[in-house]
Amino acid sequence: WNRWFRRKCRTWVKSNFFYWLVILLVFLNTMAIATEHHNQTDVLTKVQDTANKVLLSLFTAEMLLKMYALGFQSYFMSLFNRFDCFVVCAGIIELILVEINVMAPLGISVLRCIRLLRIFKITKYWTSLSNLVASLLNSVRSIASLLLLLFLFIIIFSLLGMQVFGGKYNFPDMEVRRSTFDNFPQALISVFQILTGEDWNSVMYNGIMAYGGPTFPGVLVCIYFIILFVCGNYILLNVFLAIAVDNLAEAESLTSAQKEKAEEKKRRKMARENKPEKSEEEKLLLAKKEQKAKG
Repeated sequence: WNRWFRRKCRTWVKSNFFYWLVILLVFLNTMAIATEHHNQTDVLTKVQDTANKVLLSLFTAEMLLKMYALGFQSYFMSLFNRFDCFVVCAGIIELILVEINVMAPLGISVLRCIRLLRIFKITKYWTSLSNLVASLLNSVRSIASLLLLLFLFIIIFSLLGMQVFGGKYNFPDMEVRRSTFDNFPQALISVFQILTGEDWNSVMYNGIMAYGGPTFPGVLVCIYFIILFVCGNYILLNVFLAIAVDNLAEAESLTSAQKEKAEEKKRRKMARENKPEKSEEEKLLLAKKEQKAKG
């Protein structure tokens, strides 16, 4: 009886109905989180808490059903199932902490933010999206050395900016500049701003004005910003894009290969189903031939 029920549960877990049910639960979970806002009413807060408990119980039931149907060893072999188990366990811990008043229910917490990760459940059932996420993760692994190089590049130019522009962005207009090189954290932020290209020319103009304006030696200051912007933005960051695009192309080829395999399986299945019909026709023809031969 246990084997029969377990086989039925495994079939139901892999069915299309279960697939769309999980998608619906993820959508409802996203809607419940999206309704939270500042100065919301107590009624809305109670509805959100009730919805969170109901959805958490349903996700827990889904996890336990999969564990029973697939078995603990087969369930935890999948990286996605381990991630799903982590999200569900974090939600249960958050609920317990809120109920015993250890954590404020409306406070910003890491455990509450983990609820947002439930939307990634869609990637398991959406093949093309799953391949896309896998390709992006592979691209992050392949550019680890490039990330280290970019980090060293930012540190070097931050320290150089502190030596050249430290305490120089104090002008008579008494306006407080947000992008300065007065300390190391602020220098890191300023260099990152320049790499993103967000209003980087104003930071360069302030550096030129700090050394007397667009005359010698103030004009030489722009060399620092031009080298930083060109080398950081047009070389290093574009290498990131090149690797990401290459991995996206691999994801598309993987998706097309999976589609071809699925079509090939359907063809084989159809061929197996049609084989008995052909054999019966052949039997009828053989029987007619035998009758004619006897006649």
